[in-house]
Amino acid sequence: MKPIDINKHTKFSLELIFSEADKMANQILKSISENRNKSFVLFALISSLFSFSFIKLTEHQYIYSVLLIGSLVSCVFIRKNLFPRKVSFNGSLPENMIHSYFDEFENENLDKEYLATHIQSYNLAMSNNRNEMLKMVSRFKKSVISMLITFFLFGVAFLFQFIECLPT
Repeated sequence: MKPIDINKHTKFSLELIFSEADKMANQILKSISENRNKSFVLFALISSLFSFSFIKLTEHQYIYSVLLIGSLVSCVFIRKNLFPRKVSFNGSLPENMIHSYFDEFENENLDKEYLATHIQSYNLAMSNNRNEMLKMVSRFKKSVISMLITFFLFGVAFLFQFIECLPT
């Protein structure tokens, strides 16, 4: 985003832009939180499937190795959703607001410059969060798809186990 020229905007227009940016930033953060919570639930399900498969594997039922490998692959896809690397939050630290840059502005221009700076900060944070959210959705989808493929392969292997046992 290029710097905002405060002379081309009124204080009201900057407040409106900031208000809309704040709404959008909160929605994006809420989406990230919801995706993270869904990922924890999926991880719990995958972990219990992994445990079940591991126990069956120790009982020499090797067909469950398909589920074991599939759950490991799904965990690899979803692991970054549990603890996202970078999430930007709303607001500014006071030390960043009390900066010598703002000393050259007065009255309404100072208010407008603060608003413009916040708008730019929000824009950067929202862009980063939106990109992170899209990655999280993609990883969640890949994890679910890999589990569905695993269930399908396990079902096929399980059926072949019965077909081999049928008398001819």
